[in-house]
Amino acid sequence: MMIDASRLTKVCALAVLTGFMSIAPGFAKDVKIGVLMPRTGRYAESGLSVMRGIEMVVKDANAAGGIKSLGGGKIDLVVADNGSDPTKTSLEARRLMSEEKVSFVLGPYSTPEAQAFMPVADRYQVGGVGLQTTLIPTTPYFSTISISAEGFGKAYADMVQWLTSKGAKIGTVAITYANNDYGQVVSKTAAAALTAQGVKVLESIPVEPSVKDMTPIVLRVKSLAPDAVISVVYFQDGMLLHKARFNLGYADPTWLGGSAGFSDDKLWETLGAEVAEKTLTDSFGLAFYSEDGKLPGLKDALEKGKAAYPDKTLDQSFMFGVQAARMMVRALEDAGSDDPVKVNAAFRGLKFKAGDPAIVLPIIPGDMRYNEDGTLAGTSPIFIQWKGGRKYIVYPESVASTTAVMHGRK
Repeated sequence: MMIDASRLTKVCALAVLTGFMSIAPGFAKDVKIGVLMPRTGRYAESGLSVMRGIEMVVKDANAAGGIKSLGGGKIDLVVADNGSDPTKTSLEARRLMSEEKVSFVLGPYSTPEAQAFMPVADRYQVGGVGLQTTLIPTTPYFSTISISAEGFGKAYADMVQWLTSKGAKIGTVAITYANNDYGQVVSKTAAAALTAQGVKVLESIPVEPSVKDMTPIVLRVKSLAPDAVISVVYFQDGMLLHKARFNLGYADPTWLGGSAGFSDDKLWETLGAEVAEKTLTDSFGLAFYSEDGKLPGLKDALEKGKAAYPDKTLDQSFMFGVQAARMMVRALEDAGSDDPVKVNAAFRGLKFKAGDPAIVLPIIPGDMRYNEDGTLAGTSPIFIQWKGGRKYIVYPESVASTTAVMHGRK
């Protein structure tokens, strides 16, 4: 039997083309990314805001063609709610890694949650990034974006010293702090730095995480009659603190605090103008983010965020979500793989030059890279003041958008 060579060539060509078409779509490798955030519980409001930032970035990345090094693979978010609880954080982290087989985890949000997360990450060798976590990682499979608790403590002391150089009379300080690892370290570090400056720390007062009324704390501070107060508080605790100060009519000392409890963008509106005017405008808030920051990436995130969520406040939690997600997208491109170990190594190996569009947080004013311990190098805390419902950066002066108002305390 004779075979038509021309026909055979065409059949083979068709078979090759058909085979190629059948496997071509499979070349694009989608990647699962876990999101471990508090969507319920004490920190739910912050967690939901973080989620919006992450989802916006991932949607944009997928719409722009996905991860190029994975053949245009799309990012598939697998969301888990840790209920603002360390125990649930551990359980959900294990589920994401062992059952969902995620390549990386965005989260958790706070320091107690991160402490529960790290042993799980170490066991399964799946990386994660803490957002407003202030500890130093104890495993190579966890990194942070925030400033360390020690860095916070030193920042408060530096701010007191700067205010003094501007004419404020601060010889004594009282400290209130969230009674967990984060608050304890911040308080201890701040007290040591203040003492070294010659400032007397009258008392460091712990505040339990389950606090429902800050009136007893404010009364204790008032009895000490300090020149300044440093309050290390979360958003919910800050709300209670400012309401107690307002109700007691106590606004005498210079008040410094943070982070979310003094600088969250929802704070003014949530407190109401009357309370906010009496408490926030007389305070200095340690912050990670303020929309008057001068970074190109921040301006881009604000523009896209306002278009995506016109009815939502773009607060610092939202920007932490944007920051983490943009870093994750870059790490996936660099890794060219969905292997968790390779993705984590790429994340730890990230390097950005100053002004890179991926940088959105003003606490990263210059080049960005990771230290060997998983903390960000080159971060610098900022302090803000509120005026008419908006916050403005006042310190450091190199990134400030306005001058600090001393409210007659010279």
